[in-house]
Amino acid sequence: MTNAHPISTPALANERLVKLSSPEINTKVYQHALGSLMYPMLGTQPDLGYMIAALSHHTTNPGPNHQRALKHVLQYLQATVDHQLILSHSAFSSPTLLGYANADWASNVNNCKSTSGYIFTLEGSAISWSSKKQTTVTLSSTEAKYITGAHAAKEAVCYTLGWVQDSLM
Repeated sequence: MTNAHPISTPALANERLVKLSSPEINTKVYQHALGSLMYPMLGTQPDLGYMIAALSHHTTNPGPNHQRALKHVLQYLQATVDHQLILSHSAFSSPTLLGYANADWASNVNNCKSTSGYIFTLEGSAISWSSKKQTTVTLSSTEAKYITGAHAAKEAVCYTLGWVQDSLM
């Protein structure tokens, strides 16, 4: 993928990956390529979380559409190879923790479950993120977002409690 055309987004708009009953492409090659994306996602590319989760649902029975979506992610990595996380802090202000959360209601065409996602930044740099399928089927986008907000709030409480404990010591 060294000479691949770089693209600006990790996923195609409105991409729906349908579950197959048997593999249509080489499973081992698909699994190896998908596994190689885990390291950049965990280290410096939190924006890959959603697509890696979506593609991981098809590791036993991948098809041409899954392979095309995986290639799309690799092309995105080609475009962002020089991006980096920069941690900075002003000595004159207290650290600012910001959190963002959202849900994609009934995005999984195979089981109608929603996807939750959140990211927390400290001084503008990502420090915690999550993208995962919700455990229940929600009946509205409001309900899906409420579940996402609860997950994000638990993460925020962990950070704020950590800061309170650090300041007491």
